[in-house]
Amino acid sequence: MDSSVPVFEKPHPSLTVLDWTRNIQRLQHEARCRRFESYELRQRANQLRNETSVTTRWDNYVNNELMRDRIFEVSSWREKQRFTKEQVRDETRALKEEKNNTELCLESLQIPLMVVSQCLTNRDMRVPSELTRDQLGEELRKELHIIENNKRILTDVCHMGWEKIRDLNNVFCRLEREIQNKDDALELEYQVKDLNRDCSDISYKMDPTRIPPDTMTEESYVHCIENTIQIANQLMKESKALRETMFKSCEQARNQMYDQNQRVESVMRRRVYDVQRARNEMEWQKYKLETNLQKLDREIESLRAAVADKINPTKLVHTRLEIRTRRPVLERVEDKPMRGLIEETERVQTSSKLLEQKLEDSLSIYHGMHNHYKRIIKDLQYKNQALETDRRLIEIRKPLHKDNETDFKRNVGYCHMSDELVTD
Repeated sequence: MDSSVPVFEKPHPSLTVLDWTRNIQRLQHEARCRRFESYELRQRANQLRNETSVTTRWDNYVNNELMRDRIFEVSSWREKQRFTKEQVRDETRALKEEKNNTELCLESLQIPLMVVSQCLTNRDMRVPSELTRDQLGEELRKELHIIENNKRILTDVCHMGWEKIRDLNNVFCRLEREIQNKDDALELEYQVKDLNRDCSDISYKMDPTRIPPDTMTEESYVHCIENTIQIANQLMKESKALRETMFKSCEQARNQMYDQNQRVESVMRRRVYDVQRARNEMEWQKYKLETNLQKLDREIESLRAAVADKINPTKLVHTRLEIRTRRPVLERVEDKPMRGLIEETERVQTSSKLLEQKLEDSLSIYHGMHNHYKRIIKDLQYKNQALETDRRLIEIRKPLHKDNETDFKRNVGYCHMSDELVTD
């Protein structure tokens, strides 16, 4: 049908009134939901603001208290380490002083060592026949052994003292470094504690919650501090024991040296007396040998004369026998004269042999006595040289005596006669 007004319809489908009404109701419901969500959001946001504000302030307060506790703990450990450091410093000074005293004692052993070495060298100047293994030599070697043993002990304790001083210095430096670290840490802790939300030097940082790679736990931190203090206390304990050992070693060295010196001096005088007595005995033996040599010399001359006196009788009997061998064959009779001449020959030869044997024995004894006489003369020279050698030890050992100590005082001390002398 033809219309006077043209009507154009969109290509979309038209809604019904019911759909239109439903659409309006849907929009109303959506608006109510959005308003409720907005109300809930505002309420929750207000609650969240209040909670976060309270939480932030409380966390700040709690951390401030934790910072104060941490500062107090670090300060306490620092004071303990400072006290330990002072003890280590005092102990190091005491150990150094004792070590210096021990080194002086060790240095003082050089003079006795040189004296004993010179004494032994001087006694080695004796001739082989006088190189005896006597008590004086044993005491001198014992004194040398004591000096060398004390020198070795004192050297060892000095080396131990040097090592202990080194260890104490190391732990002292370690304590100083840890105290300095605590000072730096406390400065930072005070700086952190004094910061607040209104400070001007606060800002955002890159990854502020990162943990540095060398961070240790609190247990490790406390264990490290306690370990340092424990090491320092142990070293101080060992240092005190070492100082006692040094003092004991020095006193033992002095006492042993004094005691052995007294023994050597006493044995030395006894040895001089023995050598002098032996020399006097050799003088007497020399005199007796001279007398016997003169008597034996006269006896040897007599024997030589007796041997010479048997020459002609021997020639006579030999000649008689030789002449009788030229008798005719029928007259060569083994008669009594022949047997008597043969017996005479045998007796003369036996007498000559006996006299010659006795002369040889006398000469042997004479030469033995004469050689022994020479040996006694040499031995007297050796005894005099040995006596002079042992007497020289008294002069050599004078550096070991006190300046005001005389020979009389030493002899009184050797013989323990101080109680028997009448005082002035």
